[in-house]
Amino acid sequence: MDYDLVIRGGTLVDGSGRPGVPGDLGIRDGRIAAVGDAPGTATTHLDASGRMVAPGFIDLHTHYDAQVLWDRMLSISPWHGVTTVVVGNCGFGVAPTRPEHRGLVLRTLEKVEGMSLEALEAGLGADWPFESFPEYLDALERRGSAIHVAALIGHTPLRLYAMGEEATERAA
Repeated sequence: MDYDLVIRGGTLVDGSGRPGVPGDLGIRDGRIAAVGDAPGTATTHLDASGRMVAPGFIDLHTHYDAQVLWDRMLSISPWHGVTTVVVGNCGFGVAPTRPEHRGLVLRTLEKVEGMSLEALEAGLGADWPFESFPEYLDALERRGSAIHVAALIGHTPLRLYAMGEEATERAA
């Protein structure tokens, strides 16, 4: 069988909890075509001796809500094997947000992200391409990402959107 890529000699870990096993991984047309033994030829060979070969990891707790709009790679997550991230955690997020509440939403992200307000403003730009949560999801899809992004609606922007400035002062 012919492959586009064969990863040879790694320790294959399948995420089941079982110990890893030595083996090869054959990739054809962007999909795993052989596990354990990948006989045949390949356009590219990768020596994984002494390394683990595993499925992509899912990072369930990120704050990439704004960053995903200017950093398609979502640096540094893929460097650590992450192929899926979840945004909207801890009640934070950027949608839904009315134009008059953008500053407050960014100040909440500034605290949790450890990014300067100026960096967040520069990344999102003056004209955010969304107000509602569905528009945010559309903006993410148009922009694209090198890894998968799953989005939760953060409580903070949702409460502010529904209650306005009173959201910081009164009970729901």
